[in-house]
Amino acid sequence: MYISHWRRHAARLFFLTALAPQLLALWGSRVQLRTLSHFDSDNTLPDGRLRLAWFASIISFFLLADCMLQVLIKSCTITARWRPRLRLLGNNVPSVDVIVTVCNEKIDIVKDTVRAALGVEYPDTRLRVIVADDGRSKVLENWVHHLSIEHPNLYYTARSRYGGWKAGNLNEAVKFARLLPGGAAELVAGLDADMIPETKWLRCVTAHMVRDRKVGVVCPAQHFYNIPSDDPLFQMNQFSWYCRDLVCDLAGSGFNLGSGWIMRQEAIDDIGGFPEDVLTEDITSSVMAMAEGWKTVYIPEALQWGLVPETYAAHIKQVTRWVSFDPILLCPFY
Repeated sequence: MYISHWRRHAARLFFLTALAPQLLALWGSRVQLRTLSHFDSDNTLPDGRLRLAWFASIISFFLLADCMLQVLIKSCTITARWRPRLRLLGNNVPSVDVIVTVCNEKIDIVKDTVRAALGVEYPDTRLRVIVADDGRSKVLENWVHHLSIEHPNLYYTARSRYGGWKAGNLNEAVKFARLLPGGAAELVAGLDADMIPETKWLRCVTAHMVRDRKVGVVCPAQHFYNIPSDDPLFQMNQFSWYCRDLVCDLAGSGFNLGSGWIMRQEAIDDIGGFPEDVLTEDITSSVMAMAEGWKTVYIPEALQWGLVPETYAAHIKQVTRWVSFDPILLCPFY
């Protein structure tokens, strides 16, 4: 997606619009605290109600402090440089293991993704596609083995023990790749079972890795091809892909957003593999990589196309998983 010059300049000032409501909330908190102090000194409220009011005020203060911290992070965008669109040319490219994570999705959908992964513009000698099947489908296994006759760089694996959700599947696939001829690749990429990559996908994301050796994670935006014309549930999620995530990247905090990502094998090793004790292994692994000194990159390019949930219940389940990130990250014992 092309982003006009005026939008690029406006994105740098996003922290100002984020700051305004926080200043208003700060003023409201001050008024609230003065009011409670007045009631406390006059004893005009029952003790139970007063304690409850103080408790609510303390909670709102911590929430406000978190919001102010986010504003400070966003303020870094004012001096940030806009990330260029890059393409890696030639055949002297890093080796990549593309992991397609599968868990009981429809076979036809998985087939489309696997074929698309095999068809990207990248030398076959530098690319391996690994189908990591948590559904242990014999039909899928047989199909992959049959297709691997034509594409020797295609592999199938299914772990014997479940656990760790998607992160566990990814970790087992990474271990499987180490046992293949040539060992582990320099880079590891991931695709959801229903995400079809553009042919230029790998050459776009790997270019940022080659340009800067300290970049450990690169992830593009996600696009979808089954959204209703009126998009009643806002499943296109454009605010996220072309506003929030863009601003996070300008502030130096781009995230792995679940599909289409690529990570340096070194970065995966540094964080001890994908975290299996959380549901949001994508964003959490990005935060862990940043803690280890790796740079993380988000690029707002249309490089993959997938499916949104087709039922309201499935949509609620997906959104619930997304919003669970904050408490799970803060409380890893959850």
